[in-house]
Amino acid sequence: METRKVYISGGSTYVLSLPKKWVNKTGLKAGDSLVVTEQGGSLLIETGDVEKEPKVKEIRISQLTSSESLPRMIIAYYLVGYDTLKIILNSKDHLSYRKNIRKILDFLVGVEIVEDTNEAMTLEIMVDYKRMMTAQILQRMYSIIRSMLLDMGKAMENMDTALAKDVIVREREVDRLYFLVVRQLKSAVEYQQVAEKLGIKNQKDCLGYRIAVKVLERISDHIENIANSYIELLETGDEVRFEDFIKLNNRIVVIFEKAFNSLFTRNYIMAETIFQNINEIKNTGPDFTNQLLSPKNIQSAILMKAMLDSLERIESYSSDLAEIAINMSAGNFPGKQE
Repeated sequence: METRKVYISGGSTYVLSLPKKWVNKTGLKAGDSLVVTEQGGSLLIETGDVEKEPKVKEIRISQLTSSESLPRMIIAYYLVGYDTLKIILNSKDHLSYRKNIRKILDFLVGVEIVEDTNEAMTLEIMVDYKRMMTAQILQRMYSIIRSMLLDMGKAMENMDTALAKDVIVREREVDRLYFLVVRQLKSAVEYQQVAEKLGIKNQKDCLGYRIAVKVLERISDHIENIANSYIELLETGDEVRFEDFIKLNNRIVVIFEKAFNSLFTRNYIMAETIFQNINEIKNTGPDFTNQLLSPKNIQSAILMKAMLDSLERIESYSSDLAEIAINMSAGNFPGKQE
């Protein structure tokens, strides 16, 4: 940190010199324009076009520990904002690397293979910030997760394994959107211009959105766990009553809906009611003790317990969304003077 004096030029213009190191780093020249954004008591200064030079990364598979590490490397560079990834296949056994590259692309939005030779595979990341606002993507994630929860209730009600399997498939789309939002938020934190393109008015909201998107991704994981346990439970052939599971699932759907709506409306009053709803479930919700102890097949009891645990985790994550809503609405409580 360093201090710089403010000078007056022409009697009415205030002038501040820029650090030479920063000027050289950004490649600024005399006559170039800068973007100045006021944020409370601070000024944010950015170059005129933060996306003028694409970021390129070369990955040599000979430097990786295994083919399983390559997808994690691709995701890491995707999240931090690289535009082109060139994977150099400088190893005799590169078929497993190719397989893992194609597999991981199913989880990343906007990534295409533009070069595929014996020597290298080049991935181009084509994401248009203007067409995919962060709030819209989060809304899409919410819609998918809500449909997964509702259909999980229908699957249990109708003994429909096909519908439960479709719920599992939908979880992959939530993962794809999760990675996309994280990529967006990392750029938004670094550049106010990108944040504005993504519809994020204040960069400090990025932290709340980052926690929220992880919560949504974890909720979808637990719905997938419920679906998998449910399918296995039916395959045991043990007679199981799902009425209590359906009732609990339906009550959690309502809590999840309210939690997400409170987040996007910054409605702290609505968020506070969620904690009351959760306490009501704990006090008046179904008692699963007899069901967990009665099955002759111990595997059935384990699967039912897994379903119950995931439902309770979804309930807990919904309360996390409510807490984020309250934190993000701070400063907007009744009585604040505008």
